[in-house]
Amino acid sequence: MYTLDSQSHVPIYEQIVGLIKGYCISGVLQPGEKLMSVREMSTHILVNPNTVGKAYKELERLGIIETKLGKGSYVAYASDNSPNEEALALFRRNFEELILEANYLRIEEKELQNFVKQYYRSLEG
Repeated sequence: MYTLDSQSHVPIYEQIVGLIKGYCISGVLQPGEKLMSVREMSTHILVNPNTVGKAYKELERLGIIETKLGKGSYVAYASDNSPNEEALALFRRNFEELILEANYLRIEEKELQNFVKQYYRSLEG
């Protein structure tokens, strides 16, 4: 279920964050579902436990998971429909980078809007 690209320029802990976040968004992981322990995950994906721990801390900081002392890490329940401030700030930074990249590639605003619409439609169906 968790596959990483060791040849990628993206750090392993960021790949773990992206995978778990993606699984939460797509519904593969449900609110309240228990995640593998740091040790189990590190054994499963063959990386250092510190790397997995760093990813879990980032996921917790973003409000995606919550850790219960002595019980493990769980997919967080969404208390409302708004993301936490840190997650929103990170999204904005990433979005700004994408807009700059689109501008560099000469992608027109309308075309970019169409990309967004297509992606949202793909999530619905």
